[in-house]
Amino acid sequence: MKTKNFVLSGILGVALAGFVLTGCHKSATTSSDTDYQAAQDEANASFAANDSKSVSDAAIGTATHSVSSFSTYYSSTCTITWAKDSSAADTVTINFGNAPVQCGDLKWRQGEIIVYWPRTAGRFWWQAYFDSANTVTQTFKGYYVGSLKSAMNGVAGTRTWTNEGHNTAGYENWNFTANLTITYPSGGGTATWNSVRYNVLQNIGGTWYYQIKGSANGTSKNGVGYTLSIEDANPLYVTAWPWWLGGCAYIESGVIDINRTTSTNTLTINFGTVGVCDNKAVATINGNNYPFVMW
Repeated sequence: MKTKNFVLSGILGVALAGFVLTGCHKSATTSSDTDYQAAQDEANASFAANDSKSVSDAAIGTATHSVSSFSTYYSSTCTITWAKDSSAADTVTINFGNAPVQCGDLKWRQGEIIVYWPRTAGRFWWQAYFDSANTVTQTFKGYYVGSLKSAMNGVAGTRTWTNEGHNTAGYENWNFTANLTITYPSGGGTATWNSVRYNVLQNIGGTWYYQIKGSANGTSKNGVGYTLSIEDANPLYVTAWPWWLGGCAYIESGVIDINRTTSTNTLTINFGTVGVCDNKAVATINGNNYPFVMW
């Protein structure tokens, strides 16, 4: 198995998915239920989670703990600080500053991403990711990200990923949890996202992916409660390599079913086809399709 070959180049670029729902009260039995804002909210939360992990990968993956390669992918004005604990962990703080800065992927960011890394003394950082039962924790401090400088979205909360060893096929797998809050600009509302995911490495056509299953619950930016599940027959697929190593920044395929408290109609999200990297997805309600784009 060759999984460790790409770990050294940024294996931590994982993905996850979940949906934050939104919308007003609609009819439960007619096509007048057109509230697919849930899909857009989830896409934003999912991107924020994936993106922050890719940022962390780039910072932690710098072999000399310098910002040389990080500057190429993100920003030369960002500072990376390592607080070392020889017996327990490293705390890595990635600080984009107090004002928006445009990064190498053309996204705007500001604030801090903080990663608590359980590294045994004398071992490399990537070994902790592959050590069974190890848990890596990520938090945020005044962190914002967005495609427009004038419309950045706040990200707060905690994310963890725990190594659960190898599955019966011999591939590494992880338990992933997230309790995030997304704050939209200009009074656009706040969405919460509480997700539990199970990520398993898979090789498809020579490309390493995370196959992702799980569920989530939360409240949309409009105050609508929801639950969701990833279809077992159509799990999510996201490249294990981060975008800066040729991976995809978005979910490539998979289907999620969402149940909203304001409707008995199921909101279904289809992300497309494995191998096609774009920011497009389709929401379906009552047989009606609503294409949308992710951050």
